[in-house]
Amino acid sequence: MNTTINGVKYYYEWFSDYEVNRPTLVCFHGFTGTSQTFKPVFQKESDFNILAIDLIGHGKTDCYVHPYRYQMTCLCQDIALLTEQLGILVFSLLGYSMGARAALGFACLFPQKVQQLILESGSPGLEKESERMMRKYSDEHLATFIMNHPIEAFVERWENLPLFESQKKLPLKVQKILRKERLSQQSFGLACSLWYMGTGVQPDFWQELDKIQASTLLIVGELDLKFQQIAKKMTEQQPNVSIEVVSNAGHCVHIEKPETFEQLVVAFVSSYLEKR
Repeated sequence: MNTTINGVKYYYEWFSDYEVNRPTLVCFHGFTGTSQTFKPVFQKESDFNILAIDLIGHGKTDCYVHPYRYQMTCLCQDIALLTEQLGILVFSLLGYSMGARAALGFACLFPQKVQQLILESGSPGLEKESERMMRKYSDEHLATFIMNHPIEAFVERWENLPLFESQKKLPLKVQKILRKERLSQQSFGLACSLWYMGTGVQPDFWQELDKIQASTLLIVGELDLKFQQIAKKMTEQQPNVSIEVVSNAGHCVHIEKPETFEQLVVAFVSSYLEKR
């Protein structure tokens, strides 16, 4: 389904029959992904509604809009309006990678709307100015590559990053689905996401963690050492944060270990339901 928020047409999909009296889990995908990445994960019936959204520049959501609309604060404001338009005033929020950064940003900007926060391979950003400048330069370089080469060349480069090495062990069928999703993207949307919502230009949310009152679950893969370190550091600054390390999984736990991921998410959301 589509709805227009502040001039941007957003695509969203319910992965369960919506029931007004049930709580809702909202899902944000990662860079080069779409809402469909979570569909194989949530196949079973649950006690909550599941809503997945194509973030700006990805999937069936608009990409050819003013680049400033890609800024994370703009995206979060759009999501706030979109969910309100659907009659969802409070909800649990799940995000993967880029989507986890956006979910964390949303929770910092709209803490009253988030009942629970689930971050898969997420980061609050970079604390040091020197690190942000280096990452900004790196993202700008990649965005330029995307705009000047066929999408196939970019996907080939992206899939061969060390971060995704563990995905090469996935069944061939799963790898093909993942590649098809990446190839479906528009170069302009991906480039703008890097230019205006990349890790180097996003707000630093490290200093905002104490504003998040919702209980928070960090899901990381055993093989993703970088994001394990980030997760551990987050727990030092926010007592409401817990970590689950998934064995034999890399950066994208929900694709590499979908059943384990689904169990963790359902158990975490259900724990909130039991306290109501």
